Amino acid sequence: MVTRQSELLRVLDQMARELPSPEWVALVDENGLIVACIPDQPAIEQERISAMTAASLIMADRVLAEIEGGQTRYTSIAGSRRQLLTVVLSRERLLALGLGPEVPAQATFAALTRWVPEILAVLKRSFVAG
Repeated sequence: MVTRQSELLRVLDQMARELPSPEWVALVDENGLIVACIPDQPAIEQERISAMTAASLIMADRVLAEIEGGQTRYTSIAGSRRQLLTVVLSRERLLALGLGPEVPAQATFAALTRWVPEILAVLKRSFVAG
């Protein structure tokens, strides 16, 4: 049976195949909880991914408010070993990508442009409980 969860995992998996070697692709809700994640056992614990995704958005919102930069679209926090790219899908959903430090954020835009509308469609679609 097809469920919202199975459809989200399918779409995240297909998107991950088009991204430059992601360590994880996770959908996070407004409460900072993982809705779906590829792979199911990423290199970093899911709870840490969701917490840092929420923290990155809080930081970005604060910075943008101070510089009158408008609504947050995405954040990229890069270190010497990996980076977290957080993409705002809606007020309720964030996409967290774990990438290598050498990957420029714009290298993800083609895959995001292709798959984000599908993620949003799955979230809006009604699924019948069996």
